[in-house]
Amino acid sequence: MSDRRLLETITDSLAANYGIVGSLTRLPGENLNFLVTETDGTKHVLKIVDSHMPPAVVQMEHAVMEYAVAAGFKPHLPQIIENKFGNIETPIILHRNGSNRLRLIEFIDGIEMSRLSDISFGLLFDLGKTVAEFDVAMENFEHPAAQRSHRWNLAEAEQHTDKIRFISDPAKRDLLNWSFSLWRCARGGLASVPWQFIHGDAHDENILVQGERVSGLIDFGDCCRNPTVCEPAICITYLMMRGDDPLRVAATILEGYQAVRPLSMDELELLYPLVCTRLAVSVSVANKRKTIDPHNPNWFGGEGATWRLLGWLRSLGSEAFGSGLSRC
Repeated sequence: MSDRRLLETITDSLAANYGIVGSLTRLPGENLNFLVTETDGTKHVLKIVDSHMPPAVVQMEHAVMEYAVAAGFKPHLPQIIENKFGNIETPIILHRNGSNRLRLIEFIDGIEMSRLSDISFGLLFDLGKTVAEFDVAMENFEHPAAQRSHRWNLAEAEQHTDKIRFISDPAKRDLLNWSFSLWRCARGGLASVPWQFIHGDAHDENILVQGERVSGLIDFGDCCRNPTVCEPAICITYLMMRGDDPLRVAATILEGYQAVRPLSMDELELLYPLVCTRLAVSVSVANKRKTIDPHNPNWFGGEGATWRLLGWLRSLGSEAFGSGLSRC
């Protein structure tokens, strides 16, 4: 389907099912997401998923928002908007051989943290604190769809070891083999630490800020039941690529997190292998995708920074990483 025909189909569906007329702007990222701007300036976020996304996962996301608010989580969360028929999803045909589902979500005001040229340590502390507050709020949340597997599930990282073959550089292949060996060594420890429902993707594109405070948490597409420690590990991983003092960045986020939800010694020892593994998964998935669409601008933007941080972490070592976090 051409881009023009795609937009026309989505626009017609919005009018018929939501009574909304407005313009569409494609949003960055790996998924088919759009910003909807109505004629009066009202904004929404539109997400489209294919048949591979079970409806139960979307129902879970809807339940998460209600549960978190009821549990006292203060930052804004993207509420799903029902269509005119009271449904949270709307069928839409975008391809000749398959159907998709459209979901309309509340637009939350705030600046994406990824757009900030400079992130203060005060804001990083608040980020860690906010992520921990979400985890505490969701500690007892249960849903059948939370027991899910997907490509970004950090507890299932070894599913990506077969992608190492797509890396032509021997030094980079060695770096990935080392990273996944760390994960295999840590796998037993993951089984013995607390598990719960987590957001699973708290990086700077999914964090909204106003001033020196986190104002919103968005994009629950990777949420699932995981070791709780995976939450701060994922958050730390992406923010360490910002600035010239990655250890201080990680330590500040961790300090904020532990002010709300302290990590045990066993969980703290898992941070280093989990951070390295998340980086390894990121570049593994990126290089597999290059075989599918080598020019997609949304898939490979941070690959250079990912390789650099992973190499730096290997040179640093787990002991220096741990002592650096406690010293900063």
